[in-house]
Amino acid sequence: MDLLSPPFFYLSQMTPFNYGTAARNGSATKIESMIVREYVRKRVSVPSPEPTHPTSGGYADVFHTGVLGPILDIDVESLYPSIMLTEGIAPHSESLGVFTALLENLTKKRLQAKREMKAAKDRAQKGKLDAVQSSFKILINSFYGYLGYTRGLFNDSIAADRVTKKGQELLRGLITQITDSGGKVVEVDTDGVFFVPPPGVRSPKKEGQLVEKLAATLPSGIVLALNGRYRSMLSYKAKNYALLGYDGRVTLKGSSLTSRTIEKFGRSYIRQCIEAILRSDIAAIHEAYITLRKAISTNQLDVNDFARTETLRDSPAEYKADTESGKRNKSAPYEAALRELQQWRRGDKVSYYITGKDASAVGFQNCRLADGWDPVDPDENTAFYLKRLDEISRKFEPFFTPTDFRKIFSPEDLFGFSPEGITIRTDSVVHDDEGEEEPEIHEPRIWLDT
Repeated sequence: MDLLSPPFFYLSQMTPFNYGTAARNGSATKIESMIVREYVRKRVSVPSPEPTHPTSGGYADVFHTGVLGPILDIDVESLYPSIMLTEGIAPHSESLGVFTALLENLTKKRLQAKREMKAAKDRAQKGKLDAVQSSFKILINSFYGYLGYTRGLFNDSIAADRVTKKGQELLRGLITQITDSGGKVVEVDTDGVFFVPPPGVRSPKKEGQLVEKLAATLPSGIVLALNGRYRSMLSYKAKNYALLGYDGRVTLKGSSLTSRTIEKFGRSYIRQCIEAILRSDIAAIHEAYITLRKAISTNQLDVNDFARTETLRDSPAEYKADTESGKRNKSAPYEAALRELQQWRRGDKVSYYITGKDASAVGFQNCRLADGWDPVDPDENTAFYLKRLDEISRKFEPFFTPTDFRKIFSPEDLFGFSPEGITIRTDSVVHDDEGEEEPEIHEPRIWLDT
């Protein structure tokens, strides 16, 4: 409660809602309520929602894949709200100017709360002010979304499109500035840029000076900040990457690298491999593969390591009716629950695993609830899970040549494994005139300045 409640507590003091309603309602409802409150106070009628149109969306792109470093992460603070304020962008049907006044006032209050938070010495006071600024942030960052909200009384998708196009223009300008200075842009994501700084910029002081120089190229009212500095970055695809901090910590972003649908052993294994790749430790990648392969083969894993957990969203009767009529295919968690539970309620979660000996076993025919697994007499399908290990390992194919990949992710032969000569591949992504992306393969190497 101490972590989740405070922002909503303070939101209830800004909006015409009690604490419970403020926690349940979306940001668009909160914003609209404050605007409508002023229209009611001034006895002015409110417009009806207008048809919305597709907008161009935020700018997200990847320029290089592989391992690169060192990395700076720069961020345009509150990009879309800042654009709306500096460009005077607001819904055309909002005649009283409440939208802009609210956004400006909330932004000022958040900045004030952040300043007071940084200056506060008392831990409790600092936590309170952090909650206050977080509540402002929730609202401020939702003003853009409200413009494109289909049911918003003051929606304006044309204005929303102006915001995103201006955001793209600003980010492309930053990319040009970074490239012209000798930097190497790795990835762009809506309001931030990850890049390798120019040669010679390899200290916090020089990095700060570079960010100040880049910030000076932006329009007044647009604030650029250094969001983080990292030893290296594993760039996988847009919005999917891993960062190695100077403190040794690894941060993962994106479901393509690790997803909740992957078994626990797979998620742990992926993280081990990513950490080893970030450190260019080829031997550690191979060791992680061999160790896990042996653990699967010899039944050393616990059921929680290879079981999957899913939510049963249909009742037994609904599931049976849909499968018998052909509306849906049979599903492993439902089939296991039918055999071992018979009854359940919508929303119940079940954990299950695959049994048998065939690597290509059909899940719904060879499934069992995790509660029935016996560590003394394990019956998990080791062939199936070894196949899963190899499927998961293929996530790392883009980082190696085919020959090197097979060496790393294969059982050892009579000659053993040697990492000698194996390097991590870094590719540039070519953007053609149609906006499509194709990898341009360079010689295998790692672009890393130590």
